[in-house]
Parts: sequence; structure tokens; C-alpha cells
Amino acid sequence: MNNDDSLTPPDNLLQALATRVRVLRREQGLTQEQLADRAGLNPRHIQKVEAGELNITISTLSALALALGVTITGLIEPHLVSESRPQTTSLSRLSPNEMLPCCRNTDALNSIGLTPEMLCHAIFHAYTVIDSIDSSLLEGGLERLAGGTVELANLSSIFGNLLGAGVALHSGGQFVRNGSHKFPDLVSVNSNFESGIEIKVALETNIPKGHLAKSGIYFTFRYVLVTVSGFDRSHRGDIVSIWEVRCGRLSDIDFSLSNTAGDSGKTAVIKTEALRQMSLVYFDQALCPYKRYVYFN
Repeated sequence: MNNDDSLTPPDNLLQALATRVRVLRREQGLTQEQLADRAGLNPRHIQKVEAGELNITISTLSALALALGVTITGLIEPHLVSESRPQTTSLSRLSPNEMLPCCRNTDALNSIGLTPEMLCHAIFHAYTVIDSIDSSLLEGGLERLAGGTVELANLSSIFGNLLGAGVALHSGGQFVRNGSHKFPDLVSVNSNFESGIEIKVALETNIPKGHLAKSGIYFTFRYVLVTVSGFDRSHRGDIVSIWEVRCGRLSDIDFSLSNTAGDSGKTAVIKTEALRQMSLVYFDQALCPYKRYVYFN
């Protein structure tokens, strides 16, 4: 995950957020070090947040909200808008139970300590957070995250962080988030399962990639951008919706490596055949960007 999803709010919002984090932390009897541990952040990071000295990133907001038991909007909304404001993100999302028919290959999920229910709740968590952010942006006269507020490459990074937070939250204590920029994204606390899970996210039919090729268990999420009216393969919308999730073990040889200026430096792209061999654990046919889904299993 990169660190390009930074926000630059006005000083008064930074101070209000600093106060909100400090008050919630103290109400829960946490030290700055304990909050940092819960959120997978450096204690110095917490100090700067509470001092109003740090431009906040979406991933940091997500980590703090999860650690404090509130939503992202629970951290920022009291200082922006009335709680009675109208809802502007009108896309009708599937509930976690309604997502379950999209799940398959349950054994593959079970082998790494997860269930279809956990996966669906993790996806719904990511949707809830990103929709809340989009709603606040729209009310401020701005575009949704996927509508131009952030670059699409950064959107994938933001969404990946939210998915990681969702998996940790709904894993029944099986996984916790790793420290910032550490491999893998999720660390197992149960020795009966794999040591961790790395999350990779890609838009539409793109193949997930990262900066380095590392062996381990991977979750790959691919998403499309829909409109409030639904998915149109010929027209890209601005609302994030997942169409495919795969999981499986990858080794160093399962990545194509490059180090070119056009790729902004080092990249490690999962090879198409390696992606195809990973277990398909979630598939929403209504959102599939392929005219013919050639990687179905």
C-alpha cells in the first residue's frame, strides 16, 4: 500500500480531529502507545495526530476509526455537518447475507482461517467506509473518490487498506493488521493457519501488482466503477464495487518484474496464469467486466 492518499484539511479541521481522537482515546482508558498498537501505527504518529501536526491519510483515518470502535465519519462528521443531513450516496448495496451467493470454494477460505461470512462482512465494511467518505465529499461540492478526487491508482491503495481493516475486524480474532508498509498486510494470531495475508487490489480486468515479489498467501480483489443506476460495461462510473476475489499462495516466480520509467519504477505484476490458478472465492456475475469470463473456476 502506498502513502499517496493524503488529505490536506484546513487547520481547524485538523485541530478538531486531534481533539476527537484524544477524547475517544481517553474515554477508553488507552495510552497513546496502546492506541498505536491497536491501529498498527507508530506511537509518534499518534502524537502528531493528537497535536494536529499531521496531514491525515484515508488509511490512517480507517486505522484510527477501527481501533477506537467508530466509523471514519464518526471521527470527522461532528465537525463538518449535522447528523441529520440527507444521504446523498443512493446506490443500493447488497447486505453481507445477500452477498453470500457470490461466494464459492469455501474450503480455500477455510484453509486460511476465514469463512464466506467473514469475507462478505469485510467487503461490506469497506463499502460502508468509502460510501460515507463519498457522501461527505458530495455534500461539500466535490467529486466522489473515484470521480476524480484521487487518482485511480491511489484509489486502489485506499480501497485495499479498507478491505484489510474489514478482514481484521470480521476475522473472529484470527488476523490483525500489520504495521504500515509491512509485509504481509494481515498477520495471523492463530498458529493453525498461515502466518499472514497480503492484499492486492486492481481495477476492472487489470492484473494486481505491487512493488516487490514476495512469497505468501494473497487475497486479490478486483473492482469496477458503477453509477447509482448500476453497472454498465461501456461506461465507467464513480462508485467502487467488487466483482472478483481470489486467494492462494504465490511464490516469487509467479510475478513478472519490471523496472522501467513507464511503470514508475519497480513493479511486480502477478502473472496471468498464476492469478488463474488462485481459488476464486467471490464472483459477482452482474458486475463482471468481461464479455466472456475466461478465468472462471
